[in-house]
Amino acid sequence: MTTPLASSTPTLFLASRDESNAPVTRTYRTRTSFVAVHFHQPGKGRIVFLSEGATLRVIGPSSCLQEGSEVMYESRVYNVFNVDLAARSSQIAEPVRVMRRAG
Repeated sequence: MTTPLASSTPTLFLASRDESNAPVTRTYRTRTSFVAVHFHQPGKGRIVFLSEGATLRVIGPSSCLQEGSEVMYESRVYNVFNVDLAARSSQIAEPVRVMRRAG
């Protein structure tokens, strides 16, 4: 009997906070266009296509899609499936800002 070493399903880990309680923000750039949902009213969503090259900031887990995340794009919140975010975009590494201590 064999045991699989890795899953073939993409996994997307949600942002967490480090020991200093500074928020960790993940930013992605889309490699292709893909579907997102914008809820402008509770229960009324609008399906949109996020364009190739769009910069998306992950806000947190989706409150509307079971396996999704909420992302910010052009000052609007969209819900996307984690599998689309992982497969159709690349994470952007942002520089870490270091706070200097007084003294």
